[in-house]
Amino acid sequence: MCLFCHVLARLLLSAVAHFGFGKDSGVLSVFYKTLKPVFTLLGVIVLTVSMPVSVSAKPLGMPDEQGLPKSLADLIEHVSPAVVNIRVVTGGYAVDRPGEDATEGQGSGFIVTSDGKIVTNFHVIEGGDKITVGFANGEEFPAKIIGTDYETDIAVIQIQSERSFDYVGFYHGPDVRIGDWVLAIGNPFGIGQSSSVGIISATLRKRVESGSYVDYMQTDATVNRGNSGGPLFNFKGEVIGVNSAIFSPTGASVGIAFAVPHTLAEEIVVDLIKYGKVKRGFLGAALREAEYTQNGIVYKGGATINSVGADSPADKAGLKAEDVILSINDTAVRNAVEATRAIGKLRAGETAVFQIERGDKLIPGGVRVKIGERPENKDTLKIATGNTGGATSSTVAAPAAPKANSMYNTGLSLVDLGATFRESIGMRVDQVGVYVDAVALGSNAARKGIKSGMVILEAGGKPVASVRFFGDIVRKAQTSGQRSFVVKVRTLNGSEHYTSISLN
Repeated sequence: MCLFCHVLARLLLSAVAHFGFGKDSGVLSVFYKTLKPVFTLLGVIVLTVSMPVSVSAKPLGMPDEQGLPKSLADLIEHVSPAVVNIRVVTGGYAVDRPGEDATEGQGSGFIVTSDGKIVTNFHVIEGGDKITVGFANGEEFPAKIIGTDYETDIAVIQIQSERSFDYVGFYHGPDVRIGDWVLAIGNPFGIGQSSSVGIISATLRKRVESGSYVDYMQTDATVNRGNSGGPLFNFKGEVIGVNSAIFSPTGASVGIAFAVPHTLAEEIVVDLIKYGKVKRGFLGAALREAEYTQNGIVYKGGATINSVGADSPADKAGLKAEDVILSINDTAVRNAVEATRAIGKLRAGETAVFQIERGDKLIPGGVRVKIGERPENKDTLKIATGNTGGATSSTVAAPAAPKANSMYNTGLSLVDLGATFRESIGMRVDQVGVYVDAVALGSNAARKGIKSGMVILEAGGKPVASVRFFGDIVRKAQTSGQRSFVVKVRTLNGSEHYTSISLN
């Protein structure tokens, strides 16, 4: 019985006894035996009413055995022989010009085949004339470049030796999760092989300097300059990432580092070993994010073609500027980055069906495009996508000349920048801005030296993520009575400077 019922029973029994029935009397015994089931049932009812029932609730926590192991010494001892230091020398004695100054850089890498093929970052070995691979035991070997991919910042080099080497493999299994333990090994600041532990802090990060093909893993493992190209291991000694970049105001680790995920890294490495480069599909069009308005609300979906290269696959298929790509081979694309990646996974010569919206109407049956091969050279890529620094290709109609009072009296005609278009004009992926498509003759912006092909990065001290946002900044400046406001401009040669634009 419940405590309540037990007390009630005792009180009743006391009352019965008070009226002349002894403790051992038959009446009392009969009374107790008769009412006991009633009290028990009453207890069940009281408990049911007063206590909430939860069949699924349980205390939270994890078993002790799923925590950190007591030591990582065995793991580090097991995988560290496959982790190398990479020293790169450019110019001077590296090219037999002893009178010339040489520059030297340091990085990390890891061996993935028994014959000594090493994965590292492209930026570690870029432009190097002499590459030396060093082991923790002091051994050193010369190395040569097998293949590079600046889009993902991955490179493969080959140790020039006939001997065999211990190596590590990429992880194959369920997706890594935020909170998974990781081990980073590398050569920070060139001081020698070092190890650090952390967790996966985040996934699908984009705001780091690289191309449109990488969603980075973020870790708080201590990663510094010199760790670039080194492996990020799980606690089974499998590579789950290639350390590539850090976010830091000081240049040293502040607990925010980025790694190329193992799935993408392995795909790139396979191509680099097989072909010496990554063979990506190519449409021949610069893309930006697609936007549409409904009931006064701006929505994003798909990728708008910003320009089309002459004689490119897009041009030959009849695609035009301002067409919106909604899907590729029946797979929907939500933005320019997804479209670029989907195109990149296609092979040259393959025919793909693009679902296209033109002038708010779908093209029946889609558009069939015979895919080309993406150029490796950035300048060639820029021309091949129809982006000629403000000039227009033969397939893109020239915009109407803006008036001095266009874009809220600034004299500017501006265009939103998608990730692919930012890359094609040489901007960093972690930058935002709006493209200056044209400038009105005689306007204050023209007199301040702003030209077509430049990019406005900031206005009024704020990053400019879209033309709409730029317009909001201008309107607020006008409302507050400002006569001018400051903009940060990226020029045609890539330099950046500040200037002011009059609002009169």
